[in-house]
Amino acid sequence: MPLPANFAEGDLIEGLSAFKVYNTVSFGIKGTGMPSFPKLSEEEKWNIAFYVLSMRYKDGSQILASAINIPEDLNDHKTLATISDDDIRGSLSSKAFNENQINNIIARVRTNSDLYNLANNSDNEPLLLAGALLKESLNLYEKGDKQLAYSKAIDAYLEGFEKVENKLAVKDKKLTLDIENKFSDFRGQIKSNESPQTIRATYQELNKDLANASLLLTNSKPLGKFLSFVQSFAIIVREGLEAILIVAAIIAFLTTTGSRKAIKYVHYGWVSAIFAGLVTWVIAQTVISITSAQREIIEGVTSLIAAAVLFYVSYWFITKIEVQKWKEFIEGKVKQALTKKNVITLASVSFFAVYREAFETVLFYQALWLQAENTRSEVLWGLIVGTVFLIGIFIVIFKLGLKMPLRQFFAISSGLLYLLSFVLVGKGIREFQEAGIIGITPVPFIPNIDILGIYPTLQTTAPQAVLFLAFAFAILWIFVIKQERERKEIVVSVTRIAEDMKTMHEAFDHIKGHIIEWKRCEDIDLEAEDLDKQIHEVITHVDELETKLVDFFDVVSKNSDDDTGGDPQPKYN
Repeated sequence: MPLPANFAEGDLIEGLSAFKVYNTVSFGIKGTGMPSFPKLSEEEKWNIAFYVLSMRYKDGSQILASAINIPEDLNDHKTLATISDDDIRGSLSSKAFNENQINNIIARVRTNSDLYNLANNSDNEPLLLAGALLKESLNLYEKGDKQLAYSKAIDAYLEGFEKVENKLAVKDKKLTLDIENKFSDFRGQIKSNESPQTIRATYQELNKDLANASLLLTNSKPLGKFLSFVQSFAIIVREGLEAILIVAAIIAFLTTTGSRKAIKYVHYGWVSAIFAGLVTWVIAQTVISITSAQREIIEGVTSLIAAAVLFYVSYWFITKIEVQKWKEFIEGKVKQALTKKNVITLASVSFFAVYREAFETVLFYQALWLQAENTRSEVLWGLIVGTVFLIGIFIVIFKLGLKMPLRQFFAISSGLLYLLSFVLVGKGIREFQEAGIIGITPVPFIPNIDILGIYPTLQTTAPQAVLFLAFAFAILWIFVIKQERERKEIVVSVTRIAEDMKTMHEAFDHIKGHIIEWKRCEDIDLEAEDLDKQIHEVITHVDELETKLVDFFDVVSKNSDDDTGGDPQPKYN
């Protein structure tokens, strides 16, 4: 087994960066006596990493550099975390510094406590890691190791940026989305084998955004009262609006159909979802450690399940738009339609719609709570007012649903649920992409519309296209193909009835002729006259029925001809 390294020796330390030391402390070195140290916090690991690089400058030589203007890029803690002394030496040599100046500058930056205090800021640690992993990913790609480069790019997001995403989103939602999209672009370009120049350009843009995020998190002051209230209000409304729309539409539907007993199961669904979200958060904080990737997977699975159930319910709503179908539903099929299976389906819609948002909402409020400090009462008031606002939206949607004509209600409800399923499919796949489970194939001409779950990747667009085609086919089937089939079936049925009535009429005419002959006989009795009278009455009723059927056929045939230019109306004799 090799002896422990002496980090005070210049030759050994020259090729090390703080990030490499950080990785060694985090994961150890296989086949050596160097173990990993999982119990150390992130801050402690970075402290060790920077300390190792400063060990050979304990003689005060850094003071010699105090009068030298250090290049601006070496005043950035993120840069210093990812480059070695050799890298610094090469960079300074190209800027006309002499050997003594270079040595003094390296000594100065490696022992600059101000820079390391900035680096050790708890919010900057994940961003440091993200930047370091991104640079490593770029270097690997340029060397031709594309698979490992892609893996490092995923780690940069999950193990780096993802850890401060909620804190940053509270402060600057746009910057957060920009960084997320650029991470996705970076991974997609690696997967698509783009040129190193293209990937380096994306890396540079992403690095600038990470630097802005670092400054925003480092220099941020405690939130003011008004801002704390507004952000708290915005979080609950933004995260809860989607769920409120779904739950309100379902409850309005059940009320309209007279199925009030089933409403309690919808309430069970969303209440249990809130409880499950809180329990998940507590477990993640205390019992087990849920990684960023696992969190993305949980959100992705929940989104896709919710999307599937929402699409099923939206299709079910469409089938009730037809007036005749609705009458059948009301008159005799409420109990049949709202079986145990369908009640569970409706309850599961409310559960998954709310659970998907509950866990994430708690994380957002956790980040806001830590930043609010002296304005936490305003955070609570923002939550309360936002909740009341959502309740108001729920009541409005519910009341509108009750007053709206049934056909319109089902059409709007079905469209709304389908739209939400469309959004959730896109976001669910996006979560899997961020977890590195599903790849990224860029589709440049597709816009990035986060609110609609539309992202410029083949993996998100393809299932949404399938969903769109399925919904379009459902509408085409119900309103065109199915109605045309039913129209033709009616025409055929009426034609057959008319033919049967004609045959019956001819039969009665034949009977009537026999009776007339019979009446000419001398031995006729009174019963024959009564029979003749009754038969005449039957024939009269048959004539009336035939007339009504002919009129009905005229209407059906006319409608069919207007819509499709169908077969000509049959003639009656």
